Amino acid sequence: MATTTELLKDMELPKLPSTDPNGLSAKYDLHCHCGSIRYTMTISPPLYASQTTAEQPEQCEAVECFCSYCARNGVWAVHPLTKDVVFTHGLHDRVEYLLGAKMNPQWFCRVCGSAVGTDLSPLTTLLGLEERYSINLRMLKDFDAEKLKVRKCDLARRLPPKYEDIIDEMYAKG
Repeated sequence: MATTTELLKDMELPKLPSTDPNGLSAKYDLHCHCGSIRYTMTISPPLYASQTTAEQPEQCEAVECFCSYCARNGVWAVHPLTKDVVFTHGLHDRVEYLLGAKMNPQWFCRVCGSAVGTDLSPLTTLLGLEERYSINLRMLKDFDAEKLKVRKCDLARRLPPKYEDIIDEMYAKG
């Protein structure tokens, strides 16, 4: 079976899930459910139409990912540059889980279990791109699904290892 690295080199990649910056940005506060982990994110363009201008009407698109993890947990994410995310409280309560290709650590709060984000740096570096995180928008201080623009993305479902194969093997073993 091909590795993620081998597959990415041979694959024609679709539009990456991050929205192209337009020079207009906004800063947002985020926190896990219990508030132990708090962080800020600056992203361009802004998340909400009310923060755009007539000259720059673009709104950042949230990504509804259909990888096995995000689909099961309802994650809507954006992909800011790593330098634009600052953890301000509770980094000691952040724990990691490596899924799939064991390449990108997913972060959780050890207290409440909230999924706060993922470090995509290993993948974006492999692709020759600037380092990015995947930030779960459901952790926004003022989360309002109605105000977000959401795009579906199934890129991760096409990368190895296939979740379905792993689960089938697990059930076959008993």
